[in-house]
Amino acid sequence: MNARDAMPRGGRLSIEISRIKLDVDYAQMYPHVRTGDYVLVSVTDNGGGMSIEVKQRAFEPFYTTKGVGSGTGLGLSMVYGFAKQSGGHIQLYSEEGQGTSVRIFLPAIQYTSDTGTVTETPTVASRALLGGSETILAVEDDARVRRVAVSRLTDLGYTVIEAENGAQALEKLRQNSDIALLFTDVVMPGGMTGDELAEIVRAERPEIKVLFTSGCAEPEIARRELSASGSWLKKPYTAKELAGGLRELLD
Repeated sequence: MNARDAMPRGGRLSIEISRIKLDVDYAQMYPHVRTGDYVLVSVTDNGGGMSIEVKQRAFEPFYTTKGVGSGTGLGLSMVYGFAKQSGGHIQLYSEEGQGTSVRIFLPAIQYTSDTGTVTETPTVASRALLGGSETILAVEDDARVRRVAVSRLTDLGYTVIEAENGAQALEKLRQNSDIALLFTDVVMPGGMTGDELAEIVRAERPEIKVLFTSGCAEPEIARRELSASGSWLKKPYTAKELAGGLRELLD
């Protein structure tokens, strides 16, 4: 219903269900989240999106941006409570003009074949990951996500130059001649998207590889055909997915 109201002239509503493993790095961003195997339910629209202020209050009971009689402000707060009471996690990705994606992570269970009993899926074990020594320009406007991404890249052996928006990224690009790969969020504030940044980078430094990441409106990303001009990771991505995506491009 929220997606419908956010798309008064029509649009695209996408509902996805998948299995996902949340690793230690992800849990560092959200300390209340347990590592392990989850079922992820994603509800994504390409409507008007939310401002920063609205996102910060979206899960508050009785908070609504709709007119009188059009909304109770209880929908998202109830979903939030359901996810938390189930031992899960909920995440909201939204940018004004770029749509909204609500992600619900529910702990996965598995049946023991011989007894028919239900047990929790074991937590994710740490594995040796393939790294490198190249220099990577990491662009992410969310300071918490950027901090974890930089930590992951550094642990993999890379030299990391970080930026919080497209303009800052271009400035650092022109100051460093040894950048081998641009790792950038797609939707960022400041008037320049990740794919617009990538176009400029390719024009100035065509040898630089590009790896995109995004947390909202995956159908929109697919229509932009970013996968044809560069690879991309859907947030939340694991350390293994990041390591593999980097080596696939750099090798």
